[in-house]
Amino acid sequence: MKYNDFYFWMFKSPMKKVLAEKYGREYAADIMKKSKKVYRELVGKAADIGDDNPMAYNELFALAFVAPYIASGKKIPPETVQEMMRRSLYHIKWYFAKTDLNTDKGKAENKKSIVKYVKWYTPEKEKQYPTSFKVDFEGQPHEGACYYRITRCPICAYAEKLGVSELMPLFCELDEVMITLQHGVLHRKQALANGGEFCDYYITGNRE
Repeated sequence: MKYNDFYFWMFKSPMKKVLAEKYGREYAADIMKKSKKVYRELVGKAADIGDDNPMAYNELFALAFVAPYIASGKKIPPETVQEMMRRSLYHIKWYFAKTDLNTDKGKAENKKSIVKYVKWYTPEKEKQYPTSFKVDFEGQPHEGACYYRITRCPICAYAEKLGVSELMPLFCELDEVMITLQHGVLHRKQALANGGEFCDYYITGNRE
């Protein structure tokens, strides 16, 4: 993948704060210093899914949290990584709160990036980037609902390759946190990270 340190830079402070609270400032500083190099390596070795891929940010986002886990030699427990993730999202909760999933406008905004990706990922693009996200809208529960599902996830595949699959369920939980911050509810039946056939996103407002 093309390197971009935006997400690592954005979440560096809250991640470091969690580590400092649990293990001390010196350890936190050392791990985050190592993490920057690890993050660059992780991104560089990730499968190419297209520099202009509308969903590439998802993997760049996830790898920001994989980096300190690997930099610590997996000595940081997944529960701590989970807290680092949650703290990082609440660090930018103002951004998510701008979207209100109780409104038609909010639901449209939420689905916009997925629709953009589906249009981008043509059969030609799939031949060029066969490991990228595979998205469809099969099984939509209600007409007009904000619904889609992911049947292939490069983040899952890369996590398995790196030997950090234990972090994947935590990333899936982040979906719920993000949607909660957008005043919504994620109704999920299964996820690829837990052995499901797909990750389903059926999203409603929290006042519906």
